[in-house]
Amino acid sequence: MKRVLAGLAVVVVLAAPLTACSDSKPVSGTVVSKNTDRECSTKKSHGKKRSRSCHTEYELQVRTESGDRKEVDVSSGDYADCAEGAKYPKCTTR
Repeated sequence: MKRVLAGLAVVVVLAAPLTACSDSKPVSGTVVSKNTDRECSTKKSHGKKRSRSCHTEYELQVRTESGDRKEVDVSSGDYADCAEGAKYPKCTTR
């Protein structure tokens, strides 16, 4: 029993720094701009063949009530639903 508790204590101690870095406060405010980034990478498969993989990242720039600007990664649907001047995150719920 003591070994189990000691093992759990080690897991908690090691996981604490990982959770401290996450931004736990949700962003809310007004959408001031929208941006998309297309990112591509080339991977070498088994043998000599190369494959190219691309994806698009959707981002909203949100001005909070304190005047700060925060960049928020959103889905393509939320990106389409949130126009400039809309209230975030309210514009993402329909």
